[in-house]
Amino acid sequence: MSIPFNFDKATVRTGTHSSKWDKYSADIIPLWVADMDFECAPVIMEALQARLAHGIFGYTRPANDWSQVVVDYYQQQHNWTIQPEWVVWVPGVVASMHLSCLALSEHHNTVLTPEIIYPHFHSIPVNCGKQRHLLPMTYDQQRLRLDLTKLSEAPTTDAKIMLFCNPQNPGGCVYTHEELKQIDDYCQANKLILVSDEIHCDLILDQNKKHIPYGRISEHALHNSVVLGAASKTYNVAGLACSWAVIANDTLRPRFKAAMQGIVSEINPLGFEATVTALQAGNEWHSQLLDYLRGNRDYLAQQFATIDGIHMLPLASTFLAWIDISELNLENPTAFFEAAGVGMSPGSGFNDKRFMRLNFGCQRAVLEEAIARIRRAL
Repeated sequence: MSIPFNFDKATVRTGTHSSKWDKYSADIIPLWVADMDFECAPVIMEALQARLAHGIFGYTRPANDWSQVVVDYYQQQHNWTIQPEWVVWVPGVVASMHLSCLALSEHHNTVLTPEIIYPHFHSIPVNCGKQRHLLPMTYDQQRLRLDLTKLSEAPTTDAKIMLFCNPQNPGGCVYTHEELKQIDDYCQANKLILVSDEIHCDLILDQNKKHIPYGRISEHALHNSVVLGAASKTYNVAGLACSWAVIANDTLRPRFKAAMQGIVSEINPLGFEATVTALQAGNEWHSQLLDYLRGNRDYLAQQFATIDGIHMLPLASTFLAWIDISELNLENPTAFFEAAGVGMSPGSGFNDKRFMRLNFGCQRAVLEEAIARIRRAL
């Protein structure tokens, strides 16, 4: 018999140095950065408390059986068979994307990246001394995704790396097997290594869809990719800074590890503890979280359908709604909604100023108040 978890419980986060909640000094509901307001699973709290009781938090090496936990997770949750030695532990997915660009391509090489994507994708190539090329996107069938009909137009003469995000952030698109196969064919034809950010892969809200790890698509995809994952978004432990990269290629993996030396710090013991516990014992909490998020998504969709000038893109995954506000003709959408008491991420940061991104990983009552404020403002 499962234990019901109370996702309606509100926990005060102001004054805790929360990036999300301490951004605003005024009465503004923070619905911006991808950080949920739910307390993490009790089983994770218990594991952390047990580790805290030890009282020593020195440098911590990943145990071999922790990599096996990642192997078991992919086999059980995503039907993907990998090997423990392919798992490289890294403090964060964004760090892994930087490492991939630094280690796996030469200075000034072109890095291909989606045009409409969360901001780090746009800054990473520049930070790494590379040339950035934006791949066109499409909203066809109300699914924001790469426009596969235009892939061939990208300059690939000196390109070595293609950055990719699945599920897509923003927009929540879950790529199909056929779409991933087309991307793999393109990468094979142009000798590209694909770096796949799959951090939201366990937040699939559409029960008719399944996440497919990119490395599962083909032998070529497996040996010419870096697949990135973490428990951080799903289990709301991002502040503990722990993630992994799956790199099957025995040549690419040492280069990736070498780039870490002296730059990337060790993962802290609490990060390992939370991640391993989440993957091993977090399933029941995770299942109930998905049900709650589906309810929040459906609530927002119903409410925005009755507000003139706002259109919410159908959402297959994540807790991040992508909202078209172009019909409102606002000079400064961010300032307008903040004045109304609702803080969202501006679409301009994702490269589409017609939209705003709203984080609904929060209590339903918070969303209800946010919607009431938006209605009053309009």
